[in-house]
Amino acid sequence: MSKAGSVGAGSKGEAKGGGGKAKSSGTTNVSMPCVLKYLTPDVLASAIIGKGGAVIQNIRTSTNAKIGLTDHGEVYPTTDARVLTAQANSEESLNEVSKQIVKILAEHVQSSGPTEAVGSDGDFKIKALVPRAAVGGVIGKGGATIKQIRETSGARVSISEPIGSGPAAEQIVSISGSSEALEYVLVEVNKQIQMLNTEAWFAQWASSNNVVPAGGGNAAMMGYGASTMPMHLGGPTYSSPGINTMIQVAQGLPPYVMEDSRGFALSCVVPNRLVGGLIGRGGAGTKEVQMLTGTKIGIREIPDDPDNRSLNIAGPLANTCAAYMMMMKRYLDAEAQSASAPAAAGSGAAR
Repeated sequence: MSKAGSVGAGSKGEAKGGGGKAKSSGTTNVSMPCVLKYLTPDVLASAIIGKGGAVIQNIRTSTNAKIGLTDHGEVYPTTDARVLTAQANSEESLNEVSKQIVKILAEHVQSSGPTEAVGSDGDFKIKALVPRAAVGGVIGKGGATIKQIRETSGARVSISEPIGSGPAAEQIVSISGSSEALEYVLVEVNKQIQMLNTEAWFAQWASSNNVVPAGGGNAAMMGYGASTMPMHLGGPTYSSPGINTMIQVAQGLPPYVMEDSRGFALSCVVPNRLVGGLIGRGGAGTKEVQMLTGTKIGIREIPDDPDNRSLNIAGPLANTCAAYMMMMKRYLDAEAQSASAPAAAGSGAAR
């Protein structure tokens, strides 16, 4: 029997960790063809596991699915949520898993009260991790499919920018609404994922969970699941008053601002002479910022302005602001390097 993510009825590891231990850091054993992944905050993960692992074992038995949770203290980057991986031999079994998870979510909210993580009675929240290729099916041509899903279900659905590139790049689908609305959207998401389960990249996506230690210095992007930002904030106050202002404003915004699925864009003008420093050798600079923040960055020519170019950043609001700050650091570094270069050349000539 596989050690991780397997059906194993009531083993010690499963009772404690809610689904068995991963076979190695960041991976889960997958042996069934259909896979669906959820983000579960601690309160939801605890409710799914149940006392002595009884609830999760009942889900496994009744749905014929294998269910694994990352260990307590292992969370998806920039969130406080553990990754729950469900696998089964059929799409229908995973739909039943979703139905039972939504039922547990609703019962928890009704008994324990509303929280930001799981919503309020009648307006519940759940998130799924979806490969980029399947997100395309969820959105549909010109956004037609996601519009139909929203209108039919009454759910609010937002989708984060992908982390990484390629069809397996992960995106967070955030769903809010009634129990029925959550179930409807999860069925549609599941359908799009399982349509791709024979693709070459699918097995790798299915077995990866990309978790990091909780509280490991991640700058949370309001649930967008961007890659970990290299910020070490280290305390409640900061040397620059502007940082305090930025954090206070971000914390005071209602969730719908950060979760708007349309995304946001920032643009500025940069001198042509600094573009090389901004981009980095072989584009490494902008690629790194894109990977860290989950944004898209482009530098384009400006018509009738040969001396300058336009720097454009697009993505979820918090991610876009973070990317802008990182690019401004590169701008200042490139500017300083450009200023020092003539002086160095002049010094060499004097010799």
